[in-house]
Parts: sequence; C-alpha cells; structure tokens
Amino acid sequence: MAQFVDELAISVRAGDGGDGLVHFARRKFQPFGGPDGGDGGDGGDVVLIGSRAHDGLEHLKRMRLRGGDGQPGGPNLLIGARGHDCELPVPLGTIAYVEATGAELGAVTSGGERLPVARGGKGGKGNTHFASGRRRAPKTAQRGTAGGDLMALLSYRIFADTVLVEIDTAAPDSLLPVLLNQPAERIDWELYRRKPRWLRVEYNYHQYDVAYLPLGRKVSGTALGGPLEHVYWAQVLVVNMAGLTNDEFWTAWDLLKDCLRAVPIRRLEKVVCLADEARFGAEQLATGSGAVDATCLTLSAGDGLAALFCKELVGGVVS
Repeated sequence: MAQFVDELAISVRAGDGGDGLVHFARRKFQPFGGPDGGDGGDGGDVVLIGSRAHDGLEHLKRMRLRGGDGQPGGPNLLIGARGHDCELPVPLGTIAYVEATGAELGAVTSGGERLPVARGGKGGKGNTHFASGRRRAPKTAQRGTAGGDLMALLSYRIFADTVLVEIDTAAPDSLLPVLLNQPAERIDWELYRRKPRWLRVEYNYHQYDVAYLPLGRKVSGTALGGPLEHVYWAQVLVVNMAGLTNDEFWTAWDLLKDCLRAVPIRRLEKVVCLADEARFGAEQLATGSGAVDATCLTLSAGDGLAALFCKELVGGVVS
C-alpha cells in the first residue's frame, strides 16, 4: 500500500528559451537578401493542474519535474518551437509555496485549473531585430534566457465546503454508512481509515461533495493535529463524537479546540458537534481564522439520522 503523502518538497525547473539565429538570405536572384534569422522559442513552464483522479502527492516523487527547452530560431524568419510544459496533476486543495521564504505561489481548487510554479525562459531575438539603416548586416542575435529554477513546497489540504470528522470510525453511530448509503457490514472500514477522502453524496436530486476525515478512538493532541490540518478549506466542520463516554467527550473536545487554534484554517465559519446528548449549547471557538460559532446536537437514529445529515453536513453542489 502506497504511503499517503500530503506535503512534499519538489525541485522544479522550467525550460530555457531558445537562441535567436544569425542568418542572411541567400536566394538565387537575391544573393544579399539581408538578415532573416528567426527568434528562439520560449521555454516550457512547470504547471500544477487540478485533478480529481489523485488524492495525495506521492505520485510526484516519480515524475520528471522539468519543462522543455525552446528551440532555436531558423532561417527565413522561422520562429523556434516553444518548449513543452511540464504538467503536474495534483489533488484539489493543493497549495504551493516557495520553500525558502514560505511565500504562497497559489492554490489549485478546481478540476483542470492551471497554476504555473516556474516560468519558462524567453526566446532570444534573431538578427533581423538588430538591423537598421546604418547597420544592414547585423551579426548579432540574442540568447534565450534561463527558465525559472525553484524548490517548491506542495501542501495538499482536501478541498470541500464541509468536512466530517469521526473520532471512532467503526463505532455503531458512525455516519459513514449514511454517506455511502450502504449497510455497515458491507463497508471496508480499514480502507476509510487510511486517509482523508471525498465522498459524493446524493440528496434531493443534487450531488454534494463532503470530505471524510477519520480519527482513531484514542485521541491525543498529536493524533488530532495532523489530520485536522485538512480542515484548512472547510466552511463547516462536523465532529461526530457519539458513543464516547462523558470523560472521553470532554477530553476530545478540549483537544479539538486546542488543535483548531494551532492549525492553519482559511475560511471556517461553523463547528457542529454530534453527541449522544446535547452536552453544551451555542458557544464561540477561537481558531486560526478567527472566532467561529459552535453548537452541539443530539445524534438521532434511523430516519432522524438521514434528516440531520442532510441538514447539517451538505457542502457545495457539485457542478
């Protein structure tokens, strides 16, 4: 089984620009036709492309991360071919940073979105650009410039409006059977414990994307901190703590609040806690994105569970 990778430092280099050409026209009836050296082609970029076919960054360890070089210019004003782009498919929610400074280069949040992380060099100009009335036979051309060279840090944070966190994935009160619309005995629980994943949910003739984030029952600050970094893009965070004893609930809740203050969060607006009973009323939590509203709801069984799910957990409609 491949290891789940959500952060990866990569060395990327864009292609160099092609050189311009020094050349003079030599035709049968025009032996001194003047300069006709073509421009060099631009180098290829290194580009991140949003892909729903990937749910981690481990595949980038095996890819060649260099753009193609531009071709030199040719005679008769022929422009050299542009170098091919190095296209790196990444899961939605990937953020790119300059590793040395921490400066953000951008984020990929939709399928097919393109984010250049290193720009190709510019092609050089041929000698035709250097001709003038006093200099009719220039023997000068411009060399192409070097492509961008960068050590980038990619950080994958699952992209969804709503994230469901389950403290005890295989508990009888797990919402996973509801999300998958399958009986609990048919679910491969081990599969869903491995890493965060999108789940496509259908309700009222619409489809929704919900991010599912499993945690182990023995929660600790260390165990919570890493997975909760995937709440980065969420607007609504739902935490299912049904089945925990009173002491386990308050321990997990305090750890959850500590982690939400510590991990980077971009747009969180609401936290919904699901428990066997309403253990607290409305309150405000301090998080990395500011204060957010929190509430605790009783997790109902049967039809009530499906109604609660559709009311509280749905995110953006899938386009």
